[in-house]
Amino acid sequence: MRSKQLYKELEVSVIAVDPALHSLHKHHYFQLIYVLEGSGIHVVNENRFRFKKGDVFFLTPEDAHSYEAVSPPVFCIIDFTKNFFFKTANSLDEKVDISEAFRRLEYIFHNQHNVMGSLIVDGDRQVFKALINQLIAEKENDSPFSKIITQNIIFLLLNFIARCIQQRSVSYSQEGKPQNKIHTISTYIQQHIYDKQLLLLDSLAEKFNMSEGHLSRYFKQQTGSTVKDYITRYKLDIIQTRLKFSDLTISEIAAELDFTDESHLNKIFKNAFGVTAKKFKLEYKRGK
Repeated sequence: MRSKQLYKELEVSVIAVDPALHSLHKHHYFQLIYVLEGSGIHVVNENRFRFKKGDVFFLTPEDAHSYEAVSPPVFCIIDFTKNFFFKTANSLDEKVDISEAFRRLEYIFHNQHNVMGSLIVDGDRQVFKALINQLIAEKENDSPFSKIITQNIIFLLLNFIARCIQQRSVSYSQEGKPQNKIHTISTYIQQHIYDKQLLLLDSLAEKFNMSEGHLSRYFKQQTGSTVKDYITRYKLDIIQTRLKFSDLTISEIAAELDFTDESHLNKIFKNAFGVTAKKFKLEYKRGK
């Protein structure tokens, strides 16, 4: 399988794709794909999704994909590395707090499997199209503000994608099927993973109109895991993502995810994965 590298932290391109030349491959970076023209099938990790004009796809560095065309596709492709989220602009006018943007990326990374196919809801298509068109225009613009405008457009696009995932998750939860209630609870936990108070058992019980005992038993019955263990495991998934795709120190990650300190995080991480967080990060970098 071919593997592609990106030598910039961000690259925006408009490409007429010949599927015959885009056989199965991976990228060592994130990729947001917007369909400007054409239709066909996007194959992602052996899953097949039809695409048409206006559709949106998001790929992580661990996804393998290829295309099959029905009519010749033209894509706006936004490639970016983790460094895009950890850059401090040179001028005061271009300084942006990107921590929340990276959290949106994490949310997409861990929940995009909940949405089959395009990651845009119909109500957002026009504004998404307008943002993509502006992004393409900024690519050709050499003004002092182009970089910050480009950065903010991409952050907006990621927020639209995250909202789409959240809305579809909520819609699924509201369908009234018995298995959907546990999906509602687990989705709520994921959406509020950085807010310790909202994840306390009594807070969760009040939110979902259940006693603490009932919630504990129900959650364990449906998932095979306690609420506490589920929260810890989801935090560990986030830690893995941050170790792979951010430049945050282990102590910074520990503080943000409410571990006592770096030692506490490493103990929990090693119990789960057999290696310390530091060793995991080094091994991932060597394997790239």
